[in-house]
Amino acid sequence: MATALAKSHSCFVLMADAEQSSIEKARSMGMISPSMQFKFISVKQGFHENRTIARYQQWLRYVDYQARLLAYAQDWHHEQGFDVAQHVTYTSWRVPSPLWQLGIPFIWGPISGTEVFPRSCLNSVSAGARAFEAVRNIQTWIARRSSSVAVCARNAAAIPAPHPQAVDFLSELRGTRSGVEIAHNFFFPDHRVKELQSARKNFGVSPHLRAFAAGNLEGRKGIAIALMAIARAKRQGVRVEYRVTSRGPEYNHLRQLTKKLGLLDQVSLGLSFSSSEYVSQLGQYDICLLPTLRDGGGLSIMEAMLAGCVPIVADWCGPGEAVTDECGYKIPVTNPVEMAERISDILCYLHTNRGELELKGKAASLRISTDYSEDQFVRSMNKIYSRASSASSGIAFRPV
Repeated sequence: MATALAKSHSCFVLMADAEQSSIEKARSMGMISPSMQFKFISVKQGFHENRTIARYQQWLRYVDYQARLLAYAQDWHHEQGFDVAQHVTYTSWRVPSPLWQLGIPFIWGPISGTEVFPRSCLNSVSAGARAFEAVRNIQTWIARRSSSVAVCARNAAAIPAPHPQAVDFLSELRGTRSGVEIAHNFFFPDHRVKELQSARKNFGVSPHLRAFAAGNLEGRKGIAIALMAIARAKRQGVRVEYRVTSRGPEYNHLRQLTKKLGLLDQVSLGLSFSSSEYVSQLGQYDICLLPTLRDGGGLSIMEAMLAGCVPIVADWCGPGEAVTDECGYKIPVTNPVEMAERISDILCYLHTNRGELELKGKAASLRISTDYSEDQFVRSMNKIYSRASSASSGIAFRPV
């Protein structure tokens, strides 16, 4: 985001020092605009090998980072005299940003993390995933009652959010709909759009449907429902080869389910592509099958769409915003059995009607390249900056 915004603004970026070497390397390669300046805040480095534990470590470090951010920002603001402050790190709303206290218009976001895992689908995930969602719900309950979160929301000049559910949630948190608006937190520069679009050579030439998914293997990704759908399609005589290119805390549960459903010869879990293979491999898949049940965006879905894959997603939050009926399929969130049946019916339909793969695949690529481009993001942010600046120091709310 900072790199995109720096093409039309002078950007001063505060970030954790864990990425300092990467930034310096990128600058030496000409990837960093001269209009960008950086200061780094020291954070602990190194994570536990268990990805769930590592995620909690990362969260605690983020809380510590936010606690120390204001002092750095105030000193730099005293030197430079900034016009606008913007929070563009983690998308979560649960930890308030202190940057509203700088006395200049503050943009909080794009943020989300407002999504709720459907209770009707809890029986499709492992016990560990259910426990994680329970803890997250408790955390949500506490954070919604935090005075510091409310003060941050009410003193922001604007709160960009990536989908309508987040807009509704954050409007309630803020106490008004004013200033809360749709602004996507994922977008693609022109060179990435061309790279991903160039991956597609043809549509639906394999005798079997080929489906793809990526992202940390957590219960919320809905992979179990996808496996149930593939098993049902198999019983109806349609073979779907499914590759999920990642691992995570749900891996063992999904591996056991794959075996139980008799899909070991059709499903590959945790076998990733190399970075050099990723783009070319995407173009060989017909479908992006990822009915994620709690996601604010869906970067891997959008990348697959740019490469011409037809998305099949749950009609919920981020993916439900990115996918339209013209370019893919959105499954109502009901329960795992009904959702698997609907997905299976779509898979069987696409197997018989291969022309739909090309029709919707091209529409999917156009959808992302048009509405999730870097230019579109910068235009939307410039409008937000303009409105925030015209409102002087932001919206005057009394602290709660």
